[in-house]
Amino acid sequence: MPDGALLVTERNDGRLRVVRDGKLSDPVEGVPEVFRFEGETNRSQAGLFDVRLHPDFADNRLVYLSLAAPTDRGASVRIVRGRLGEGESPRLENVETIFDMQEADQDSSGLHFGGRMAIDAKNRALFLTIGERRNISRSQDGEDQAGSVLRMTLDGEPMKDNPFLKDSERNDFIFAMGARNPQAIALHPQTGEVWTADHGPKGGDRLDRIEAGANLGWPYITAGVDYSGAPLGLAGGTREGMTKPLHVFSETVAPSGAAFHQGKMFAKWNGSLLVGGLANQALMRVSVNGQDVGDVEKIDIGRRVRDVEVAPDGSIWLVTEHADGELVQLTSK
Repeated sequence: MPDGALLVTERNDGRLRVVRDGKLSDPVEGVPEVFRFEGETNRSQAGLFDVRLHPDFADNRLVYLSLAAPTDRGASVRIVRGRLGEGESPRLENVETIFDMQEADQDSSGLHFGGRMAIDAKNRALFLTIGERRNISRSQDGEDQAGSVLRMTLDGEPMKDNPFLKDSERNDFIFAMGARNPQAIALHPQTGEVWTADHGPKGGDRLDRIEAGANLGWPYITAGVDYSGAPLGLAGGTREGMTKPLHVFSETVAPSGAAFHQGKMFAKWNGSLLVGGLANQALMRVSVNGQDVGDVEKIDIGRRVRDVEVAPDGSIWLVTEHADGELVQLTSK
């Protein structure tokens, strides 16, 4: 936040916290209830996902939260917006739902929600990723919001220049389709281009530079295999009208959270894309050369990295996901 404090979501319990001067606040009141999966806890990826500030936060104190929300059909991927009060124990006030996954697309699965957001301050646009909810057929259904990158106004309406707005067989919100479970999205600070990192099945975690109207090809284009070991799709091939990944990670990363680096600290990394790794417990630094990917460096963290942010000074903040969970700041010596 402008005063240097941080907002952190706790996925499982659906809590929002403020971290100021190394101290963790009590849970922020006013955060909506999250979906609770009725089954084994390790089969659920539901909960409170991302948190983003309105571009005019310094004036209006508006905060966006993405979450798995309980509905009559099971769970929706939802975005709510509220005003964050001030003080040591702030409350989220005037909370309103600005986007709800359309009713027909909601289901009771506890898997593959996506749920990551990015805000394009220049064009006043909000991006949201939604996974295919562990149903591979949904990614190629252009009327289904699952398996997609959505783009909307800051008030939750489809952007007027969205690629499928005039296509009766595509959903108005869809910016790109054919994704599996993208849990990382970042906007290039100079070009505004949309980059995502998507989970492969068994192997095949991919990095994409998203163009409006793109079809990322899941499940037809993948470098991974099914969990049984059986082949999927075209095994790295191509299909007309579908986009091959810009880069496929050589190991299983399970990407979660991404941010472009800029700042005086770690200045040699400026322009690199930093991607968190759950499975490989690492931070992946991806060198970006224009529109291409260069070297990829693995920085071992020893923790499941759930999210990555870069502070104005260039220091790197990580949220880890293990027994206790940590907020970690990386600084140069």
